[in-house]
Amino acid sequence: MSNTNTSTTAGRRKKLLGLAVCLTLFTAATAGQMDANARKEISEEGLTELFNAALFHVRNDYVDEVSRQALLFGAIRGMLSALDDAHTRFMTQEETNELQTEMRGNFGGLGIEISQRDNVLTVVSPIEDTPAMRAGIKPGDKIIEIDKKTTRDLSLSDAVKQLRGKPGTSVNISVVREGEDEMLYFDLVREVIKIQVVTSQFLENEKLGYVRLKQFNQTATDDLAKAIAEFKKKKAKGIILDLRWNPGGLLDAAHRISNFFIKSGVIVSTRGRKKELDKVFNADPSAAIAADFPLVVLANEGSASASEIVTGAIKDHKRGKFVGVKTFGKGSVQNVISMMYGTSMALTIQKYYTPSGVSIHKKGIEPDINVPALDFNKDDRRHYKEIREKKILQDFVKENSTYNAETVKKFQKLLAGKGLTLSDFAAKRTLKDELTKKDSRPVIDLEFDVQLQRAIAELKK
Repeated sequence: MSNTNTSTTAGRRKKLLGLAVCLTLFTAATAGQMDANARKEISEEGLTELFNAALFHVRNDYVDEVSRQALLFGAIRGMLSALDDAHTRFMTQEETNELQTEMRGNFGGLGIEISQRDNVLTVVSPIEDTPAMRAGIKPGDKIIEIDKKTTRDLSLSDAVKQLRGKPGTSVNISVVREGEDEMLYFDLVREVIKIQVVTSQFLENEKLGYVRLKQFNQTATDDLAKAIAEFKKKKAKGIILDLRWNPGGLLDAAHRISNFFIKSGVIVSTRGRKKELDKVFNADPSAAIAADFPLVVLANEGSASASEIVTGAIKDHKRGKFVGVKTFGKGSVQNVISMMYGTSMALTIQKYYTPSGVSIHKKGIEPDINVPALDFNKDDRRHYKEIREKKILQDFVKENSTYNAETVKKFQKLLAGKGLTLSDFAAKRTLKDELTKKDSRPVIDLEFDVQLQRAIAELKK
């Protein structure tokens, strides 16, 4: 009995060995054939046939039924993702309508401009007086999770869709920030974002016009022209153009606004693969409505795209001083192409170059005068979180409703007694923001704005 089993087992081993040899030979032959095919360039006809075959098998054999539209929309997005360009994207009819609404300056969400850097969802800039800005979101913050779900492999358009939603609803985002040891968590409540594109104020004592431009949308040029006209009536001796936290917008608006301050020469040039589409945007002397005013531009790490066109033109022409910190570095041009069925595609077609011929894409523009903004340090941020969670700040302002030096000292003494000290700047900023949160936001606040203070000082020279 045992001899029979041994013989049978030996026979099976021989068969298995023979099968293994056959499989090895087949695999080697197949691999050789595949390698030879891989070296061949597949024809257009062959590629179309390959795509249709993949589509056929997915539609007929995939475990769940999927609509043809969903598959083809996914195929288009997959094709665009192969370009490795976060600014090139396909938009459904709904997403196209959202983009048009956004460019008109009235949309729902958190007030946050995002991009992708090294395949990581990255904040370009929060928009002033929005949930994102008030919560302390900063340019360069890397959004790792949205509502506790990873953003890895999430497309830019899908991320925008998740961050937007019905006003009054909340969303949680998890952020990694350079210089911070731990992940930061933000609970934000969505609002209808209404952007007042231009805000301005005449500084009577200094005889200077201050104007803040928050976005380069369809109304930006006319709104800024009106502000400049007011400065002229008041005999302004100089202008401060504030582009901080401005994420960009329309190329045409950037060209025309630059032209307000520059009489002649190149403002920006765009270059791409199709040389016949390369274009040089020059200044029109008749459009230079503020070319004789002394000028300072304020920009920072949240100034991108169209903001950098204006900043670069003014700096290269030595038309004014750039005060602040290095800009974001988004120097590519997208063309929004209207497609069938209400869809569209934002396609990067060119990069733009400053008058001196420099591309600032992923580099940014260095300031003439480097002035970092005041900010909370690590201890400030850690203690601030605890101060709010324990309602120390909220309880303090119930009994102390006036913001002055005496109230600040009293607040700091209270915190010191609890081992939760804040720096002078953080204590003042925290207390002032809490006491004035129901007031209308002032156009400028010179107490804390060291960049604006420096801009004024430069123009007074």
